[in-house]
Amino acid sequence: MSSRVVIVTGASSGIGEATARAFGARGDRVVLVARREDRLRQVAASLPDSLPIPADLTKPEEPLRIVDAAAARYGQIDVLVNNAGLGRYNWIDMLDVEDVRAEVAVNLLAPILMARAAVPLMLRRGRGVIINVSSIAGLIATPTTSIYNATKFGLRGLTEAFRRELGPQGIAVCGIYPATVEGTEFRRDRRPSTGYLMPKWLRISTDTVAAAIVALADRPRPFVVLPGIFRIAVVINALAPGLIDRLAARMVRRARTPA
Repeated sequence: MSSRVVIVTGASSGIGEATARAFGARGDRVVLVARREDRLRQVAASLPDSLPIPADLTKPEEPLRIVDAAAARYGQIDVLVNNAGLGRYNWIDMLDVEDVRAEVAVNLLAPILMARAAVPLMLRRGRGVIINVSSIAGLIATPTTSIYNATKFGLRGLTEAFRRELGPQGIAVCGIYPATVEGTEFRRDRRPSTGYLMPKWLRISTDTVAAAIVALADRPRPFVVLPGIFRIAVVINALAPGLIDRLAARMVRRARTPA
């Protein structure tokens, strides 16, 4: 059994909820962060010695408040899981400006500010783990996910830079890149149809991602791609981007050409 103090953002549902429960099952004390207070308290009720903190991560003052509350309750932070995410998929000419701002704030700015707030406590103890939950969209860009891609590509760069900056100071920084995950609210807010659907056998569960996150906290690695077969797609995208461009162009023309 463990007794780490773990902050999980986006903990009211999906990957965040599954991750909070997975850490709780290990005996860790979990700080649950999300906007929906009612749902957050329902999750916290089943996790002994957990701390629910309702927060809106689009507000830049919230990360410091969260970390201060966690430190006041437990006196330390061992693991930070930056999981909260937002996706508003559409063609670039149809995107709402406020949706763009919110997506950047939650997906990229919030992890920066959460780490900025938590790192001093970790440095004081000389150890800690930061896990940034990205997406396969942080490795391969596709039509109608441009802002989501931009934030997740940014998160990948942030993770790499943090790893090299904080690693020598005792703080491990890891990235996790899942593909399509069943059981998340992203499934309710899908992109416009481009004629492409992820095969069911390539989809993974929230519990699979949560188990991988806990494994990273136990034994940090630079990054994990889930499922592993997507490493092939990442290599093809890097070595033969023209091939992916042609496949994407075919889907875009089919989707946007008037009938």
